[in-house]
Amino acid sequence: MPTWKPDDLKAFAEAAQSLKLYRRAELSDSDTNRPLIEKLYVDPLPEDGVLQTVLRQSTTILIGRKGTGKSTVFQRAQHEIRKQKSSLSSYIDIKTVYESAEVDPALLQKISTANNALSENTIRRLLLYRAFIREVLTEIRTEIQKQIDSSLFERLKGTVGKSRAEVFEPLDDILQTAFADDFTDVTGISALSEKKGNLEKEAAETKIGASVEGSIGPIDASAKASARAEIADTASRESNQEQTYSRILLRNLNITGVMKQVADLLAPMGIRHLYIFIDDFSELPPDAMAVFVDTILAPLNNWSHELIKFKVAAYPNRVYYGQIDRTKIDEIYLDLFKLYGGNDVNTMEEKAIEFTSRLINNRLKYYCNSTLKKFAESDVDTVYRHLFYATVGNPRNLGHVLHNLRDSHLAYGKEIRVRAVRDAAAKYYEEKIEPYFGVQKFRHESFAERSSVFSLKELLEAFVTKARELRNHSSKVFALIEGRPPTSHFHVVSGLEGILSTLELNFFLTKYFEMKDRDGRQVSVYALNYGLCNRYSIEFGRPEGQREFRLYFVERIFDYGPIIADYLKRNQEIKCSTCDAVHGIDRLESLRLFDMLCPSCKKGTCSVTNLSKKYEQVLQNINDELLLPPTELGILEALYSEKRNLAAAEIAGELDCSYQLVGKRGKIMEERGLVNRMMEEKRRKFQITDEAVRTYFDANESRRLNLPDDNG
Repeated sequence: MPTWKPDDLKAFAEAAQSLKLYRRAELSDSDTNRPLIEKLYVDPLPEDGVLQTVLRQSTTILIGRKGTGKSTVFQRAQHEIRKQKSSLSSYIDIKTVYESAEVDPALLQKISTANNALSENTIRRLLLYRAFIREVLTEIRTEIQKQIDSSLFERLKGTVGKSRAEVFEPLDDILQTAFADDFTDVTGISALSEKKGNLEKEAAETKIGASVEGSIGPIDASAKASARAEIADTASRESNQEQTYSRILLRNLNITGVMKQVADLLAPMGIRHLYIFIDDFSELPPDAMAVFVDTILAPLNNWSHELIKFKVAAYPNRVYYGQIDRTKIDEIYLDLFKLYGGNDVNTMEEKAIEFTSRLINNRLKYYCNSTLKKFAESDVDTVYRHLFYATVGNPRNLGHVLHNLRDSHLAYGKEIRVRAVRDAAAKYYEEKIEPYFGVQKFRHESFAERSSVFSLKELLEAFVTKARELRNHSSKVFALIEGRPPTSHFHVVSGLEGILSTLELNFFLTKYFEMKDRDGRQVSVYALNYGLCNRYSIEFGRPEGQREFRLYFVERIFDYGPIIADYLKRNQEIKCSTCDAVHGIDRLESLRLFDMLCPSCKKGTCSVTNLSKKYEQVLQNINDELLLPPTELGILEALYSEKRNLAAAEIAGELDCSYQLVGKRGKIMEERGLVNRMMEEKRRKFQITDEAVRTYFDANESRRLNLPDDNG
């Protein structure tokens, strides 16, 4: 039996932890604190293809699910930019900026009491937008100051003879002046909105719109998401008012004017390019996403001056482009099919496996001075393949699986084999992925929104049930397979992808490939999560060795379109926002012809909602007082799954948020009796209370899939 020294196990754990690091966690040497990003970075494409694209002098949208390495790519790019004498970079965690933006209560009270003012909720939202934009520009200023202070001051002093104060005082003046305008005159918006026709003439200058139409909503493939402001019976009027406010806001802020002054200030230092890295873009609510794009990103991106280049990290199908010309920007996808999909499945898999092995061995060489061969069975290539299956090449998922392998096998002197990878992946699925639905039950949202999420749980359960049933299917192709046939993959016509996007975003599914089915239709092939398959005894992959297996994934028995059609028929509801009339799903196409105008009242707008029939009673039985915001639910989930006290930074690593946000929410949760805050080894840590465990986790059957008995 192989054995490893304690130092080997410690080093392996450090390698796994470095892959698990969230967002902006720095890859640095624990002894010297020097950055390691240049040594540890592994590009998904040959010749650093992704990095080189991000370094281009153009706006770039980096698209991938959580853990695909977007922030690591940004960190590596910033490291390279710091070497350039003519460039600066700024990093902005847009989600944290948005959540930290606060409305001035005095200003809100003053406006809400004025004549002809908007409703208080609308004013609050509009002022939040202003605070949000102010925070963004303040972050830019802070980052610029840090970099000038640390790396450019000596060069500045030597080339243009200016002192530090002579540089920063003008910069402070620029950004303070940008917010010197009076924004309290919101009462005039109602009158101004009546002059919309005149204001439209200014559109070429402002490039603003407050209405969002795009595939932001993840659940209904047929109904596009809308981020229009909708407040009772004044929805249309206030939407126009918000649009007008955005124009007023941009003119007063004069963002392009501000950046022109910044450019003039940086020019004497030889700075010609400012790269602004925007992380967590898709974590914004759709309406905030639209405001950010329409009032900041699009105007500056379309600005003729060449100073600013945006680099934006986003999720698939969660990007609003507004007035940005997509033909003039770079889009890079980091998920499996978009990166490696090509002529055939074999080529795609081999490229992805090669990246997975490079990623693992790069970390092990640095931390352990070895490769995976030291810790795995002799057939290490097969282990690499199954590690790819388990993680679909996602670096963070890979870190979790390697961490589980260290604890379950290496720590006991057992080498890593395929069976070990299966078990480690199943554990990761059970602890980190499957509980997603159990948390959503207590999410502080409307019943319809929570029900919509649980309708996807129904759909996933239908997929898993079908995959288990197919293990006993009889056909000519199945007769050629030795042992249990793989039933982990299925296909749907490409138009149904939008319905599956939330399940894919949360790693229950992964888009695997695109191909023609046996009827000549363009279809998308999906794979169930590898850990889920091992949890529920579903064989993963496809058989090899026979010509008949080339089209295995598009065998007609793997067409799950009928399952989705039945799901939509049972769960979708079309309802009027004004008279609450419910219309049959068969009327959807005719309603679209009239912009979803309600045929019953002729006033309201109909919308499509997915409601869970199976879990309706479960959701109705939830006491509203138990509902919590997503961040607070995530804090409880992290504490419960780790079974130990955690520091704010550790929790933030699980939730993809800032430690400051965790600390702020932790105080509120302590007041509610959900967590205890204590000092351990001079660090404040959080502990979940027994009451929270009983309320949110014990007897919470929604944390697991509800499947029929397995007869396979």
